[in-house]
Amino acid sequence: MQASVVVCTHNRSRLLAEACQAVLGVDYPADRWELVIIDNRSTDDTLTVAQGIAAEYPGRVRVVEEPAIGLSAARNRGIREAKGEIVAFLDDDAFPEPAWLGALVEALQRDRALAAGGPVEPRFEGDLPDWFAERYLPYLTVWDRGDEIHPLEYNEYPRGANIAFRRETFDRFGGFSTDLGRKGKSLRSCEEIELCLRIERSGGKILYVPEAGVEHLVSTERITPHWLIARFAAQGRSEAIIDWQHGGFRGLRKGLGQALRNALGGFVHRKRDGRLLGRCHRGALWGYLDGMLRAVFTVRRYRPLEPAADWPMA
Repeated sequence: MQASVVVCTHNRSRLLAEACQAVLGVDYPADRWELVIIDNRSTDDTLTVAQGIAAEYPGRVRVVEEPAIGLSAARNRGIREAKGEIVAFLDDDAFPEPAWLGALVEALQRDRALAAGGPVEPRFEGDLPDWFAERYLPYLTVWDRGDEIHPLEYNEYPRGANIAFRRETFDRFGGFSTDLGRKGKSLRSCEEIELCLRIERSGGKILYVPEAGVEHLVSTERITPHWLIARFAAQGRSEAIIDWQHGGFRGLRKGLGQALRNALGGFVHRKRDGRLLGRCHRGALWGYLDGMLRAVFTVRRYRPLEPAADWPMA
């Protein structure tokens, strides 16, 4: 088995079938890859839908139940279940281009990279409101680094909606941090960023692959001021955890300083940018403070066994 595609899902029966049909339609030999659906404790009919997909594609699709709630836990279960030399992750509301899987496999094998990912384009459910600005797109997992394949460095890594790893990556560095990633109603993220940071700190290569594109659904509930403020706050918490894991107190001082500058900038440019951006950055600051206090007492620091060079925040 050359590749395994892992789709983790929770209460997404409405979208799962469409997303999996897009995955199963990729232009790659069917006998060289598998689709593994991880049902993460769904309470709707998601499991039934997933099992129906597996029945329609016997031998190509497997369904596994992961009772520990949280995206990182589900992805780690996917790693354990996957049989492929390359493990690729897609969100359950992401729709890959036909060349997606082949482009990732080729790049990882040709360049001996440990991780790779491609652009994530939005598929909006409705029209964008007048107040919505381009600066908010990254918080909706919209990401594009151009038309050329090239290596990536912190903090520009592939997004979790579209990322793949060589299996040896997990043998060397472990799986996704369960201190990060979506869990229940929490919007914490950055679990793929933290794993890529472990790879880079030990000299591993991470690639951007422009041919490996996906469309990612952006639901109308995410195009609201309330959701964006909450998303900024969760980003602040996530960044504080990473800064602690990889930089300790020095990393937290640096990260807190940036969060403070962003929050103050929201006041300075209030007339030009409107009040929402300021509220978002203040939410990120409070999120960072909360994440910082929690991380110091509950999150273990990461110490690389084979550092490629001195890490500036260590």
